[in-house]
Amino acid sequence: MMEDEIQKYIRCMVEIKLRDQVIKSHLTGKCSTGQPITDSELICLQFRKIAELILLSALCAHRDEYLKVHRNIEKEWDTGKIQRTLDNIQPDFYPISFVRVVDQFTGKEKIQRVTNGFLSKDECISLICQCGKILHGFNPYNDVNTFKEVEDVKDNFPEWLSKIRRLLYRHEIKLFGTDKRLWVYMCYGAKRKVLVEERVPRMDKSM
Repeated sequence: MMEDEIQKYIRCMVEIKLRDQVIKSHLTGKCSTGQPITDSELICLQFRKIAELILLSALCAHRDEYLKVHRNIEKEWDTGKIQRTLDNIQPDFYPISFVRVVDQFTGKEKIQRVTNGFLSKDECISLICQCGKILHGFNPYNDVNTFKEVEDVKDNFPEWLSKIRRLLYRHEIKLFGTDKRLWVYMCYGAKRKVLVEERVPRMDKSM
């Protein structure tokens, strides 16, 4: 992975952190648009952007192979198309969440893959679709159902935020065509930077 692609990936993660803070500030009541429904719409927009960025950022690790299929990579925006293409290039392109744990027998630190509680690839696609529905104008002949959909989606906000953070807090991206991995540390906090390192890890898949 070239340095330019790494920096592009970092910028995507930084933007996700910024949108995460917008969501958090509105969920806690620290900020508001002044109306409950526009608060929900604003939060939906941030969630959709985050989910899209998770998929779009994967282009950075698969640029050369992606260009063999679609030449105008800078114009790509359809996350469904991107996901299908990346699935064909490398089915496990999606971020892999991990944690550092201490082995109870050796006392040494090791890396374990997170197996639950994170935003899965299918959930990421579903989130984009669910939020997209809320961001359209309301049909006046179907506004009762639309308002109910808004209320139903609101119930997902805390879980979505938790799952996204669990996915990205510490994660790795597989670099196509090499054994190397990009390890990413989100370091949540307004003034903390996203950290990355290239490694060839030995990850314990058990939990």
